Parts: sequence; C-alpha cells; structure tokens
Amino acid sequence: MDRRRLLQLAGAVFAAGGFSASLFAAGEEKPRDLTLIVPFPPGGGGDILARAVSLPLAEFAGRHQITLNRPGAGGNIGTAQVVKAAPGSGTVGYVTNGILCVNPHLYERRAFDPLTDLKPVAGLTVIGLVLAVNPKVMPDVRTVSDLVRHAAARPGETAFASAGAGTTSHLAGSLFEAEAGLELNHIPHAGGAAAVNEVLAGRIPFLIDVMPNLLPHIRSGALRAIAVTNPARSALLPGVPTMTESGFPGVSLCAWDGLAAPAGFPDEEAEALARAAEQALARPALRERLLRLGAEPQFRAPADFRRFIAEEALKWKPLALKARAQR
Repeated sequence: MDRRRLLQLAGAVFAAGGFSASLFAAGEEKPRDLTLIVPFPPGGGGDILARAVSLPLAEFAGRHQITLNRPGAGGNIGTAQVVKAAPGSGTVGYVTNGILCVNPHLYERRAFDPLTDLKPVAGLTVIGLVLAVNPKVMPDVRTVSDLVRHAAARPGETAFASAGAGTTSHLAGSLFEAEAGLELNHIPHAGGAAAVNEVLAGRIPFLIDVMPNLLPHIRSGALRAIAVTNPARSALLPGVPTMTESGFPGVSLCAWDGLAAPAGFPDEEAEALARAAEQALARPALRERLLRLGAEPQFRAPADFRRFIAEEALKWKPLALKARAQR
C-alpha cells in the first residue's frame, strides 16, 4: 500500500469516528497484531492512561491489539522488551519522563540506552502532580504551609509515599523536602496504586503523585488536595493553588508520556502512527476522557518528541542523581 493510499484510508476512518489508517509493513495486505507494552503495574496512573489510548490506537491500526503489563525497575523491564522486539513485529511501548529521562541516571546498569535503542513515535500528554493528604490523619493540614509546619515540628517522622525509588512521585517528594528544608521519611511502594492505598488507609499521611492516581480520591473526599505542581492552576482542580502560589516556586514540574518503538521501527509506520495520534488527541471523546483523568493532551511529532525528551532530560537529571546518591 503506498503512502497516498495510507493517508486516504486514515481520513476515511477518522471521518467514520475511529482512529486512522492501518499500519501495514511494505507489501503486506494482512496487518500484524499491534502489541502495546505498558511497563507499569495494572491500576496505576501509567496503566490507566495507556489503556485510555490503547483502544483508539487499535482502531487506528486496523488490527487486533494486545496490551501487556510488564512492570518492574521503574519501567525498565517492560521498555527493554520493546527494545528487544523485532522492528517489524508491531510492538510499541508506552514511555514516560521517568523511563527516558530519570532511569538512565538512576540505575548503574542499564539494559538499553533510551537515546539510541528507542525511536520516539509521539508525545501524548502532560500530566500534573498533586500534593494530597489524608484529611483524617492530618485534619488541620489545609495548605502547604500547614504541612511544612507539621513536618518541621517532627523531623524525620512525617512520611510520604511514592510509587517507588526514583519514580516521579519520589522525585517530586524529594524536591519538596529540599525546597521546604524538611527532613521527611520516604516510603517507596511497588507502583502508584499501592502508594495511594497506603495513604488512603492512613498508614502514611501524604504523597505527591500524578493526577490520574489521585483525582478519584480527591473528588470523593478521601484525600485532600493542597497544591498542584503545574506551572498554572489545573482546570480539574481550579480551587487548588500551585506550589509556586504556595511559596515554593522550585517545586514546579510535570510528568509526561508518549509512545516509542524499537530503534529499527519503519519510519513510515512511525510517522503514520504519530499523524493519527495527533488527530485522535484532538477528538472530543478521547480528549475529554484524558482531561478527566488528569492528563492534558499535548501531541508531539517524532522529531519534536525527540527534542522535547532531550530538553526534559536536563531538568530531571539532577533529581535522579540525588535519588541515586541517597540509595
């Protein structure tokens, strides 16, 4: 199928309300399965977002789609499986700032180099983080200043949960600890869902984590949001101030995600997938769903996504190196 026909098919499928064109290898008439590797545990923020995109991705590809969770090592295990996949196998991976910008500096031994062993396909969303407390455990903590006073009076005793050592939630908590001049007790977990459950149970008083993990519990009242790390207030939590507004401008950072493929993944397939992702993210149904989850659709084409990764790596490197030194 030539490129012009591929694009025509993309438009036809979008007009019908689906994702876009089928991704055929050169000369193939029958498409392969499309396998999406999600390198995080089921139920966590990354898994939720990846699965929100997986169905329209399958519709776009025009093939049977398989989503596999391959968690471990902060996303390295599943991503290594993507790296090792045959370029023509139809395997792509869900990737994040942690996998591409943090892990290279956090782990002494790496199974792959994200700069050379992966091909950026598309940037998908930017994901704000929320500082949230258990209101039953900390009934008087309603602002960041309240939390700082509480923790300062108990050096080393106030704990915060994270999705694991070196994860975005850990680095955000560590950055807050440093900026506020506190001594906190970091308690890592095996994934975001496990960390949130510990805070919900009241065994740990607070955490800073991605919105998809926390929004349902904030909306139910089980958690109290006291600040967001976004540069500007979130439309999903308009009454919650930013960390900058709360007096901590140094705690301003966002997570992000996207798709990547093995280094030898065909350029035409990558470009077609990216083009369809751009149009899909503009569709009201998917856009609204992602926004409800706490992720802002921000498409990046392959070349732009590669440049963005390089820029973000400079921001996350010092945080990762600090976390590594604290191990």
